[in-house]
Amino acid sequence: MRIAIYLRLSRESDDSASLATQREAARRWLVANGYNPADAIEYPDAGVSGAKPLEAREQMSALMAARPDLVIAWKLDRYARSVSEFLRLIAWGEHYGVKIATTDGTINTLTPTGRMVAVVLAALAEWEREMIKDRITEGHATRRQQGRWASGRAPLGYRIVRRDDAAYLEVDPEQASAVRQATLALVNGGTVAGTARIAGVSEPQWRRLLKAPTLRGQRAHKGTLITAADDVTPVQFAEPILSAAELRAARDRMDALATGKTRAPRRATPMCSDMAACYRGCKLNGGTSDKGIPLYRCKAGHTTIYAETLDSRVQSEFLTVFGGMREVLIHLEGGNDLSADMEEVQEQADRLAERMATAGALMLPTLERKAKELEAAYARLRAAHDPETREVAVPTGRTMAQAWEAEDTAGRARLLAQLNLRVTLHPRGANDRLSVEWGPEDAAQAELDAITRDEVEESPRRLIPLTPEQHEEIRQDLLDDIARQEERL
Repeated sequence: MRIAIYLRLSRESDDSASLATQREAARRWLVANGYNPADAIEYPDAGVSGAKPLEAREQMSALMAARPDLVIAWKLDRYARSVSEFLRLIAWGEHYGVKIATTDGTINTLTPTGRMVAVVLAALAEWEREMIKDRITEGHATRRQQGRWASGRAPLGYRIVRRDDAAYLEVDPEQASAVRQATLALVNGGTVAGTARIAGVSEPQWRRLLKAPTLRGQRAHKGTLITAADDVTPVQFAEPILSAAELRAARDRMDALATGKTRAPRRATPMCSDMAACYRGCKLNGGTSDKGIPLYRCKAGHTTIYAETLDSRVQSEFLTVFGGMREVLIHLEGGNDLSADMEEVQEQADRLAERMATAGALMLPTLERKAKELEAAYARLRAAHDPETREVAVPTGRTMAQAWEAEDTAGRARLLAQLNLRVTLHPRGANDRLSVEWGPEDAAQAELDAITRDEVEESPRRLIPLTPEQHEEIRQDLLDDIARQEERL
């Protein structure tokens, strides 16, 4: 007779139902019922849940494919914790003439009574599993409402600590500092992708974190803010890393990037495209040569230059002049902008209004007291609200050279713009075709140049015709560019 011993263990730490315990019980049962344990083949599924389908368990699938004459297991729940799965096992055994039994004698499919008992016990096993699931769910809900950490890894910026035999969250100073730096960089014109690297997470993780209430020390469950028993007050899991105003500013920046307002330049846009002009004041736009080499090209067709040539010159001068300096970001301080805090109170008031709409007579007095508390809190915030601020330079801990190395093209363009880069491309024949300047320019002259540039770029029909000498100069520029391209190939 072909005999199979089926062993299953959900967790390796479950000593009471260890594989060794199950094995010894099965061997004793075989000896007691006149079978030779040496004839038995073991099929152990370690680390496999009883709720898993039969075919999805490696060893159970192999057992069913082997079709032994007898299958013995320790107890019913080793086979399955689902009535439907156990009934499928019983049907399989009947179809192929396989006897199914347990060492405790509760299952023996040789008799009708044994089959009936097997089905009833399987139903009880499923009921027990659902009860355990409900207890776990209710336990998690209770811990969330108490501000305790239920399970899983701590979110970015926090760490798990144990107090009073329970798990709680507290701010992780190192991670929180990185989060604040990344948020400050984002608000000051950075991109989500670029600042995610500062925070030390992927872009999708950073985006989700900024959209969630986590950095305010609060949590959401299945998309809904976790509140106290009154369904109004948010549960505070830990101290906030960002203020309400800081988090709102970061979200506003993300919205602006998503809708195109102050959106970062496209990847194909040259790094200095908004900061470079030709010798006649026309803006230099991006483009490519016939062979696909990136260029800076004057919109009016006065001159062109390889993007690599101009960008390399700007990079060299940037690192030479500013590389050793400390990077700083402009942070607004001195004011007391509480508008975001007032919005949070308003959100609580909205939840309270929904609760009061369906509350009975017994709950109304409690909710009315809560409404008065919210009104008083809103009044205090409004009285203290004073959004006047001043700009303060906050060091990031990096040198400008380190910042340049860490940023992508859009981030480098932001660094250059903050330093008021101005590049002028001169005609061929000049001793140096590129002039690189930094810092603020004369406001009156800048306005005149802008007017002239707009007239040249937006009204082509008013352009003064080029002289033959200018035509020849442009033609020579293009011929020289083509010659350089051919030398590179």
